[in-house]
Amino acid sequence: MRFRVQRTTNRQKRFQLSLVFLLLVSLFFLSVPAKATESDGNSAQAQAQEGQDLYQKLKTGKRPQSEKTYETPEQPTVYLTFDDGPSKLTSQVLDILDKENVKATFFALGEQAQAHPALVKRIVQDGHTLGNHSYNHVYKELYSDFQTFWDQIQRSEDIFASLADTRPQLVRAPGGTYTNFDAYYYYLMDQAGYTVVDWNVDSGDSKRAHVPVNEIWQTIKESPLEHEINILFHDGSGHESTVEVLPQVISYYKKLGYAFAPLTTQVKPKQFPVGKSKWSRNMSLAHFQELMKETQQYALAHIQTDQDQKDAEQHFAQQTVVAREETAQILSAQAALPLQVHVVGGSSFTIEPAEYQLRTNRIELPLRFLIEKMGGQVEWQSETKTANAHFGVYDLEYDLSTRSIRLYTLGNSVATYSLADMDFQNGKIIVPLRKTIDLLGGRITDTVIESNKREVSVALRPFYISKENNSLLKNSLFAMGG
Repeated sequence: MRFRVQRTTNRQKRFQLSLVFLLLVSLFFLSVPAKATESDGNSAQAQAQEGQDLYQKLKTGKRPQSEKTYETPEQPTVYLTFDDGPSKLTSQVLDILDKENVKATFFALGEQAQAHPALVKRIVQDGHTLGNHSYNHVYKELYSDFQTFWDQIQRSEDIFASLADTRPQLVRAPGGTYTNFDAYYYYLMDQAGYTVVDWNVDSGDSKRAHVPVNEIWQTIKESPLEHEINILFHDGSGHESTVEVLPQVISYYKKLGYAFAPLTTQVKPKQFPVGKSKWSRNMSLAHFQELMKETQQYALAHIQTDQDQKDAEQHFAQQTVVAREETAQILSAQAALPLQVHVVGGSSFTIEPAEYQLRTNRIELPLRFLIEKMGGQVEWQSETKTANAHFGVYDLEYDLSTRSIRLYTLGNSVATYSLADMDFQNGKIIVPLRKTIDLLGGRITDTVIESNKREVSVALRPFYISKENNSLLKNSLFAMGG
């Protein structure tokens, strides 16, 4: 009996030990998902906190800084943009652009695209950029809530895709973004991969119905000249004056030496600052999170589409280079003419054909020749391969070794321009006329480049073209030894 009891006891002990072992193994494996769940919980909590911080930042009207880089055209460029079409007038606009060999951007409405499908196809086939301008242009719908704005953009995009096999990533807000967009609108559109574009020159063709041609023309002429100009026009119904003035506008900018190009995602967009919204709307945290998820999912679904568009833009850019080279050959084949330079409020001078060159309406000439003709001075530093150009209160230091320009005002460093536009030919630094005049505090007000005449008008501040005095030279690079 004792033996049997002992055997039973040992069996019980082994069974108990097995239970303990199984329990320990179970606890070990249970602890792993428990830790993972805890880690996931911490990650989700961190993401939620990050989303809340972003929400609060946007609520104050602050936009996150964009990290995207853009390409700046070498030549001053005009981007003609047309809103609210297509309409029966769009074909006339396209005919003018084709005749002038100019490409533009059309911010079309989905509603109008459905009514004029052939024009949408022609816009794309002719090499212009098609942009999204919402579906129906009704402000109170678009700006009551971002969801409505987003739905209209998506609706129009689907229409464009069905008609012309393209999904525009450029968007123009009806009425512009100022007081219509808030920081949430901007951020969510960025998250989706769209580029929102405003303008920096308003032609005024939509101030009221049937704005006269002369009024539009005066508005254009009085607008400031910048390196990149984005002009707002309209090709919707009732804008016959826009069609009529368009050839005159194109001729005006061509004479000023501007090139024309369609907008792309590589062009830095003109965007108005975030202003106080004139629309009564509220964005809750939960709604913001839903919208952020929706826009981010859209972006993920259209990565390939974006790449296709970039490839198309690169192809168009290559075609543009070829076209410019052909234009340069045509210009060089023309009879050489002297260039008359008229300085407003100062003396005029003539540049003989051998002293300048014309490349696609861009005038290039030796730095020393230009500065000395205007009454300034240039000094060459052979040991450092730099040239110091002095004019009025300005000094420009051209560094050939680094291809940079350093700008000084009264001897104080103001700015440095890297990868500057300059060339070295036959012992002379060759510079573009317009950019050099801009650096010297002036601007070119008029340019005439015709088969029998070439003239440039330059406006400088009266103080700068007055007689040089000792105080100006005292504060120049010459006095400081370069």
